[in-house]
Amino acid sequence: FHAQIVRHPPSAEEELAASEARDLPFLQRFLGFDELKYVYLWKAVLIECFGMCFLTVASIGSTLSSFGRQPGPETPPIIEPPSVAIAISHFFILGILILSFAASSGGHLNPMISFATILTGHTPFVRGVLYIGAQMLGAVIGSQIMKDALPEDTITWTENSNGQGALAGCAIGDFSGRQQFLLEFGFGMVVIISAYGIAFDARQGKIFGPILAPILIAATLATMIYASGTLVPAGHSGAVMNPARCFGPAAIIGGNSWDGQWAYWFGPFTAGAVNALVYLIAPPHHREMYEEEARALLGKKNTSVQRAVLNANNSTTGLHLASVGAETKDSSSTDVMPNDGQHPHFMFVLQEAGLLISNAVPL
Repeated sequence: FHAQIVRHPPSAEEELAASEARDLPFLQRFLGFDELKYVYLWKAVLIECFGMCFLTVASIGSTLSSFGRQPGPETPPIIEPPSVAIAISHFFILGILILSFAASSGGHLNPMISFATILTGHTPFVRGVLYIGAQMLGAVIGSQIMKDALPEDTITWTENSNGQGALAGCAIGDFSGRQQFLLEFGFGMVVIISAYGIAFDARQGKIFGPILAPILIAATLATMIYASGTLVPAGHSGAVMNPARCFGPAAIIGGNSWDGQWAYWFGPFTAGAVNALVYLIAPPHHREMYEEEARALLGKKNTSVQRAVLNANNSTTGLHLASVGAETKDSSSTDVMPNDGQHPHFMFVLQEAGLLISNAVPL
């Protein structure tokens, strides 16, 4: 599992799972069924459900509060446009919750992020599917909490006026499904790019660190909320960029809350697919650099190659080569065993020299 927005040292159980996964073929590592036997996976799934539940609670509350009592032509929102207050509140909500839950689950709290990281190999398929299901369940529970907690009049403050549906749900308004799809795709793409460029890129994650990365990602999402919320007419919620956040209120309120629901899913997921295509064709950690590093290691004057190791803060924060011990290894040895997260082009060069087990490391 390489899709942690905030890095943390792996537990003993996680280290054992990673060690066992190194010997599996690529397809088995991609699917990740081997993780199902470990308790840490189910804890992470529970955290995603729990985190999404209270992200939904906070999101609904802040959105309703941004409009004020009974918004409409005669009683305008407290802040005009309301997307300003919604963006600011979500900056704090998302940033704090990512920092709170990232150590346990990676801090996705969004099916768009989980789906994107499945396609790039950062998250095993099974874990990603479980995360998405947990996020949907959490959003439904959070929406039900707010529905039961709020007076009926409050729930309808945002219904078809000034940009939201009932219970601060997602309202497609006068937009077509195609238009909403393009909004979700475009603005969701920016959020995914920021997540990969700041947190999931091994070198960038090390530069920005465990505090700044979640803050910058939250700031990007907040900016996109403002940018999309002020461009669209009344009766529309702008780009949501979190399918579970739309699913929760729709599942509880029903009715026209389901209008255009497909666009809130396919837009972000298409953005994740396009990002994966670009990432795999031209990864941000440049392949030429890794090839040079590997060939430099093979070019040592020693009669054979010393061990290459990856010093990587949970196997994902960067590539560093070091010589371990003074002894040399026979050139036919397969004793070069870097940890997870090594760039595949570095691996390819070592494989050419017969120094690496072919299925040792995933993408």
